[in-house]
Amino acid sequence: MHRIGELWSYRELVVNLTLRDLRLKYKRSSLGIAWSLLSPLLMMAIYTAVFSVFLRVVRVPNYWALVLGGLLAWLFFANAVGGATTSFTHGGNLISKVYFPIEALPVAGVLANFVNFVISVAVLLVVLVAARLPLGWSLVLLPVILVAQLAFTLGLGLVIASVTVYFRDLEHLVVLGLTALFYLSPVLYPLDPHALPRGADRFLPFLELNPLSWFLESYHAVLYYGTWPDPTRFGLMLGSAVVAVLGGYLLFGRMRSRLPEEV
Repeated sequence: MHRIGELWSYRELVVNLTLRDLRLKYKRSSLGIAWSLLSPLLMMAIYTAVFSVFLRVVRVPNYWALVLGGLLAWLFFANAVGGATTSFTHGGNLISKVYFPIEALPVAGVLANFVNFVISVAVLLVVLVAARLPLGWSLVLLPVILVAQLAFTLGLGLVIASVTVYFRDLEHLVVLGLTALFYLSPVLYPLDPHALPRGADRFLPFLELNPLSWFLESYHAVLYYGTWPDPTRFGLMLGSAVVAVLGGYLLFGRMRSRLPEEV
């Protein structure tokens, strides 16, 4: 609580760091923040063509909407975790010269990606309405899912950023891990045995153990199916968010005193 209170007292710094990350990401880019939506749109078109047209693997209507909803959530997670991994090691000069709550570095990076994510989701909602997909009252849970994923990503980002200071190879392992995790998470497919190829349903119990599955399937329920999320997955999602953010801060708190020396 002391560390969270200190971070709150430096909230203006966190805002400035977040704005800095947003400006750097789109510096000298003609389309600017529009890339935050254009990139998943292009990826959606590729994956839709491969999995529903050429390979005919996933059998669901409006497959593009399922893919786009999952991709936006995945890209936020992957970009935020990837950026947080090196936030301490790349900010070594700043950490060693000025005192401030150094967790502001990964937090600001995650928040910058979250701003892009929220803008993309707002545009997606407009597209879904225009396409007349069945959005329902379950949409009121969308802010809860967004905040839960933000908390989960913040906690995981703090853990990985702290450990990377001592184990620099983790930066490369995270890249490989995210690539594998992409295909082990229901980004391009639902956890529905009727929508998957014959025999694939035997892997569903293992995929359900992936915490990202709880988040992505909640997004699919609200944004694609227009139904209420599965209560078990929704509860596990909220629980994992609380455990991640508290666990991340506890681990960071234990390592914080030595981090400036190590970077």
